Amino acid sequence: MSTAAEAPIAAPAPPSLRQDSTAAWRRWRWPLCVLVVIVLAGTVIALTVPAGDDGRRLSPANAAPEGGRALAQVLGRQGVDVVRADRTDEATGATTLASTLVVADTMLLAPEQLDRLARDDASRLVLIEPDEVTLSVLAPQVRAAGYSNRTDPEYADCSVGAAVTAGDIRGGGHLYARSGRATDGGVAVCYPQSDSDDTSGVDSSTERGSYVVTTANGRQVIVIGQSDLLTNEHLAENGNAALALNTFGAQSSLVWYMPDPLEVVGADQRPALTDLMPGWVLWSLAQLALVTLLAMAWRARRFGRLVGEPLPVVVRAAETQEGRARLYRQAGARGRAAATLRTTSLRRLATRVAAPGGTTPQQLVVLVAAATGRNLFEVEQTLLGPAPASDGALVELADRLDALERAAGIHSTPTRPR
Repeated sequence: MSTAAEAPIAAPAPPSLRQDSTAAWRRWRWPLCVLVVIVLAGTVIALTVPAGDDGRRLSPANAAPEGGRALAQVLGRQGVDVVRADRTDEATGATTLASTLVVADTMLLAPEQLDRLARDDASRLVLIEPDEVTLSVLAPQVRAAGYSNRTDPEYADCSVGAAVTAGDIRGGGHLYARSGRATDGGVAVCYPQSDSDDTSGVDSSTERGSYVVTTANGRQVIVIGQSDLLTNEHLAENGNAALALNTFGAQSSLVWYMPDPLEVVGADQRPALTDLMPGWVLWSLAQLALVTLLAMAWRARRFGRLVGEPLPVVVRAAETQEGRARLYRQAGARGRAAATLRTTSLRRLATRVAAPGGTTPQQLVVLVAAATGRNLFEVEQTLLGPAPASDGALVELADRLDALERAAGIHSTPTRPR
């Protein structure tokens, strides 16, 4: 009985520290789990990926099957000083007259970079699968002549010392032939082959091969069309290693140039992000954005004008009170009904006498008795007394509550249960 009367006056207890911690854990546990997984994955990757392994094909630091680390290590054991360079300045700055300059991924070179490589002082230049633009600047006596898919071993069939010593090597790859500017005896074509698909437009009688030696800008230039023989995977096959070592290790200094696609080649030619992306990327993004907008327009919720709808039934507020009263009578819950009546009266009386926050029911009884001039014991029995023992006592309690509220100056509907 007293518990029902104290509830509307006492302030709710604040949550404990343990409750706050539990709620915070439930709210942040999934983000924290995701963060832990990301940190663990990054740690595993950092511990398992070898330091300095850039993953690029033919890179001297790449230990993967398509890398060139095995060749670089063998050259190092033979006393060749192998220097890796990613920028044109680094490559040209590291070469001397006694150096061999190796250039891979030539399609990444801008005209300014090719001009600087053409002026480099290295006495030997090795080009790996160069394109036509690179050949026109660094080896003008050579031209591209198709591609062969036949990887069967091929014999040298030329007088170049490195090729003759190596013997058979892995066949296929890019093929090269003499260009229109070639001079007599200026180009040696080794490992001659024909284009597998014959789509190069080169006359079938033209001699073309995957290993070409020529002279340009006062130095020896070697063009390698089959780069597989330089990789870790195929280096040990046939005469691949011998040809690679004789070509790369002819001098004590080797500069291995792997062009960086993000290298700034000129003050006004800094490549933008859009310049590095394939042309279809922007069109794909535009189409994706268009599809997204159409999907949003299709699936978005549309709000029309407000429409008034008649309610299926109108329930009077008093029916709820009457229904609860009937339930109390049917269950014989006179104590519960009395507690409900007293709680409502306590709330109204607390408002009427302006009871401060935190006032207990006993303190409120004193305030009501003083405001109404009634006996303190009588007021306490009315508001906090025992539960009525009969329906008649419950009716009498309702009458006394009404009388007390009227004495306090509250004019409301009678609280007597029907």
